[in-house]
Amino acid sequence: MVKLGTDRPLYGTERSPDRMTYGPRITEIARRLGKPLMPHQQYIADVSLEIDPDTGLLAYSEVVFIGPRQVTGKTELLLPVMAHRCLGFDHAGPQRVLYTAQNTEKGREKWRDVHVPRIESSSLRHLCNVRRQRNSEAIIWQNGSMWMPGSTTKKTAGTSDTIDMGVIDEAWAQSDSSVELGMRPAMMTRPWSQMWVTSMIPGISRAVPGTWSYLANKREIGRERVKNNIRRGTAFFDFTAPEGANPEDPETWLSCMGGIGRTVRIERIQEDCDSIDPIDFAAEYLSWAPNAKNMRWTLIKKDRWDSLLDEESQIENKLSLAAEIDDQRAAGWIGAAGKRYDEDWHIELIEPGNKIAPMASGVDWMENRIVEIWEKQKPYCVVIDPRRPASSLIVPLRNRGIKVITPDQNSTAAACGRFYDYTGANADFKSTTRLHHLGQYDIDDSLANSRKLETGVGSFTIVKKGSSSGISPLYVVILALYGSELAPDMVPADIFL
Repeated sequence: MVKLGTDRPLYGTERSPDRMTYGPRITEIARRLGKPLMPHQQYIADVSLEIDPDTGLLAYSEVVFIGPRQVTGKTELLLPVMAHRCLGFDHAGPQRVLYTAQNTEKGREKWRDVHVPRIESSSLRHLCNVRRQRNSEAIIWQNGSMWMPGSTTKKTAGTSDTIDMGVIDEAWAQSDSSVELGMRPAMMTRPWSQMWVTSMIPGISRAVPGTWSYLANKREIGRERVKNNIRRGTAFFDFTAPEGANPEDPETWLSCMGGIGRTVRIERIQEDCDSIDPIDFAAEYLSWAPNAKNMRWTLIKKDRWDSLLDEESQIENKLSLAAEIDDQRAAGWIGAAGKRYDEDWHIELIEPGNKIAPMASGVDWMENRIVEIWEKQKPYCVVIDPRRPASSLIVPLRNRGIKVITPDQNSTAAACGRFYDYTGANADFKSTTRLHHLGQYDIDDSLANSRKLETGVGSFTIVKKGSSSGISPLYVVILALYGSELAPDMVPADIFL
């Protein structure tokens, strides 16, 4: 059975059933435009276009709609709302709709490439004509209403005429209230006027945090209005995932993406989650304000990992090493693993950080340093993934008498699974032993930016999230753990020199 996305936002103005609404009319126009409303869109239309019984006017002069990109259908709701404004307010005279986006050209582009084609391909096409002359573009309706793309400056698209519906789309691009302040005077004398502000939350790849204060302010005020159940002035809808939810869990996606199962397959969201920078994904798909902590610590929770910290921990038995090199061959790591006095596992990043300076660049030092540790510590083996760049060390190390183990893909996947189990993160499997670490930053950071990649039923490997920092420091100690599990009982020296 296909799971469907939410039909209610986490923060949303409630419907007032005692008020009549133009919502059903939006439903009919959406049908005529070829894109019937989804349940969450219908809910927004019903609330936003309620009629105040005391005044006979719209109950809300402003509508703020925030939601994830592509899966809440902001454009597919705006289109029938703008068309209805042009066709359904004859009692108020010809209407003027002004649409703006990130900038003037983006507004024109959206009007030209999306709005006009949708109208011209629908059953509404005989009710209007399109004027494409630059700087005076408009969809002109038979009743005198006009639907225009506009400027995003303080001026109202170069016209002193009134505005009945102003739209600020992609509001994240507005650094201040200039556009809104340019529209409001032109709407002041129009009793049925209404402003729509719509947007996603921008990721850090799209906008620097702190540069979209206009939208942030709308969100802060809107949430407070919802919390206090204020049903006048501004209708507010914020489709965001609950704070603290697992950003990689499909249930989290369903909680804020109304289009899942209707216009977007959940498998596509999974693909994007796997490939997009995690902070950008959290912002633009979950509507979380960008934060360096977003999408971190999802493989193993930070409190669980912190509970395994033991600064006095050390290896007493079954010492094994591993080597790893990053894809650019700009950095390398040596990891170690083994048994403690209490038979729990210990993992540790040896280099760089001991004899090799932290943040050391290049990999020329690796072969000789591994040989030096081998001769002094007498580990069981050195583990190297033959599919990774460190495979270049396999032959030189073997030629120098070092036992190098090269696990296949199934073995490394199994090692990842056992590492996960030893941390106690797997609630379905209670290991008799635990794994301990020294709180080394590079391992912590790698783990915070890692996720599972399923390789079969119940099997997975650990990979980095999107374009986040690499996880080689974590992978090298998992490889070392694999070697330790193969080792017979043996006693290593006390420290690494």
